[in-house]
This record gives sequence, structure tokens and C-alpha cells, in this order.
Amino acid sequence: MTKYITVLLAMFLVLPVVADDHKKAKAKRALEPLRDLFVMADKDKDGAISYLEHEDFISMQAEKGRQRFAELDTDNDNSVSTKEAKAFAKEKIRKMREKRKEIGEKIRKESKGDRMRERERYDEYRRMEEMKNKKENLSGIIN
Repeated sequence: MTKYITVLLAMFLVLPVVADDHKKAKAKRALEPLRDLFVMADKDKDGAISYLEHEDFISMQAEKGRQRFAELDTDNDNSVSTKEAKAFAKEKIRKMREKRKEIGEKIRKESKGDRMRERERYDEYRRMEEMKNKKENLSGIIN
């Protein structure tokens, strides 16, 4: 009985620490997109964004916005209807699902039924994709 009470007491003392660490990790993940934007805008890598770097970044974002608008405006009438927006979203989702399915099939084939290996390969692929996307975003700013 004493061991049981000791274990319960230890759990109650450790649980708040674990929960606090989880909150900190979640907050850190929430800031990652902001950190990535900062890195992309800071062209000279001095840890600060100058007014010129800010303006370059804003103009690059505006150009991306214009490109996205052109993709959405399929009938070239200089406006995006809900029909065009829905069609764009559906096509994007379809492509993502298709790509995810291809990746899953490739990973399952490589893993040969080993579920742990399959999960590791999937996580590895996701990390590679994130790095590739960050690199593409950075090269868009540098060029």
C-alpha cells in the first residue's frame, strides 16, 4: 500500500513538469512559421530586418499573391468567383492526396511490412519535404 501511495505521489509531482514541457514545445512549434519568415526576410543574415529587406520581402510576397490570383482567375476576368476558388481548392487537395498516396505506396514497398521502418521513412520524408519547401522559399527571396 505504501508503494502504491508513493508511486501516485510521484506521478502527481512529475505530471505538472511534463505538462509544462509539452506547453513549451507546443508554443515553440507555433512560432516556427514566424521564425521562418524572419529568416527569409533577413537577406544579409545579421539577425535584424532592415527597412530595405522588409520592403523586398513585402514586394516578393505581393508577387506571389499576384501569381496565386492569376492561378485562381481561370476565366481571366480579373475577379475570382467562388466557383473558381472551390475548383482551385479541390484540385489542390486532389493533387496532395495523389502525392500522399504515391509516397505511402513507395514507403510501404520499401519497408516490406515493417511498420516501424514504415513510420521512420514517412517521418524522414516529411522532414525532407519541409527542408525542400524552406529552401524553395529562401531561393525565391534571394533571386
